[in-house]
Amino acid sequence: MGNTKVELSRGTQYLFRHMEKIELQNEQARQEKALAKKEMDFAQVERFFRQIKTQNIFIFTVGLNGKPESTILSKAIFSMNRVVKVYYSTSFDESKSGYLRILPDSAQQTILVERVHGYRGEPEFLYRSTDECHIIRWMIKWMLPRFDWSKTKLVNLDLYRMFIDQRERVLQKKLEESFENAEAHHK
Repeated sequence: MGNTKVELSRGTQYLFRHMEKIELQNEQARQEKALAKKEMDFAQVERFFRQIKTQNIFIFTVGLNGKPESTILSKAIFSMNRVVKVYYSTSFDESKSGYLRILPDSAQQTILVERVHGYRGEPEFLYRSTDECHIIRWMIKWMLPRFDWSKTKLVNLDLYRMFIDQRERVLQKKLEESFENAEAHHK
């Protein structure tokens, strides 16, 4: 072909335009498929539950005898293989046991909260979000009314003391900065 100039026919040009369009569609489909297989971020959710279960926080659950009982969170929360379970009912009769299950759904690219009750119970959808913080917030709102406040005391929680220390350091830093700004302004 060297120096000879080939003029493309209109049919050949038409073919290449359509081939470009199909190749672009195929590339978009490959990218969408790769995104669908991407694992959802779930580390914050797991970290939250791992942290709170180390504390002396008690939650009311339905106990083995079918009556409400106060259970420490470390016995009500289980986390394994990117699935967190929070039990609200335990019984020797598995048809009366129940828990909330929090797990990432890679197909939907969301995190699910489901209720599973009974022996091999069908999961009941409760909440879904793409944002880990929304899942944590939803679970906090679910757990707070179930806390046994007669046994759960903020002063006994190590993480609460860390929270107070951190908050005081931030306030101290802001106070120092505002004092420095005020001094600079008066000069």
